[in-house]
Amino acid sequence: MRLPRFLAPALTAVLLSSPVAAAETATGALWELNLAAFGRSGPSYPASEETQFDLIPLPIPVYRGKVLRLFETNEKPIRGQIFRRERVRLDIDFDLIFGSDSEDIEARRGMPDLDLLLEFGPQLEWQYVEGGWLDTNSYLALQLRGAWSWDGLDPSWQGVVFSPEFKITRDLGLPRQQLKLRVTPTFATSNYMDYYYGVAPQFATAERLAFDADAGYLGTDVTLSIRQPLTDRLEFFAGLRQGFHRGASNDDSPLFTDSTTTAFYGAFSYRLWESKRRGQNRL
Repeated sequence: MRLPRFLAPALTAVLLSSPVAAAETATGALWELNLAAFGRSGPSYPASEETQFDLIPLPIPVYRGKVLRLFETNEKPIRGQIFRRERVRLDIDFDLIFGSDSEDIEARRGMPDLDLLLEFGPQLEWQYVEGGWLDTNSYLALQLRGAWSWDGLDPSWQGVVFSPEFKITRDLGLPRQQLKLRVTPTFATSNYMDYYYGVAPQFATAERLAFDADAGYLGTDVTLSIRQPLTDRLEFFAGLRQGFHRGASNDDSPLFTDSTTTAFYGAFSYRLWESKRRGQNRL
């Protein structure tokens, strides 16, 4: 059983439209219910020249527990906090990467679809600049995640991903108003690379030769995003993500069709309801 097609854009909206606290120490309600509308246009998978567009509204629950945080931030929808000391914190990091129908991708026609990927593992983050140049904060996060693909309720192991991320944030004056720049190079094991770029012999054609992917460098994403509150309940979020895959370990795969990709996304989020009980402070 495959996941319904509409779940991919729905989960994407969850990832990119949830509001965040104005500061690391701030807390909102313990529970919130938000209504979000999300749109995205971007590559079907890393280094793909094919693009797909998603547009969907959906409700989002937000939970701010002391350890578990659900959909509190636009970039980390699920987080397990382990500890925080001064400018260093250790979390359990979750990421969702959404699949595509191979029949919609010329290079993959006749091959199995790309299923939803769930990735999670430890993230060690260090804030190495506070209030530096132009009043910005700078962070380095070391992320190590295992990946599972999900065909319905049947998970399959797809390898390990390592992503050192450099992040710069600047508050723009209003509560929750923030500009953010992230640079994220990604490295992965051979089975993870094979998920995207491998061609098994039974799926080889005259134009698409069999290919066994190698471990190594996948590419670097540069993401610029802005969060803009419109009212005390309504918030707008928009971003541009540029993917650079030149020099990637598997750039000779027949499924590697573009060395530079661009994704645009935007979302509105409206807080429908919040609990009287306040959320737990961050660790």
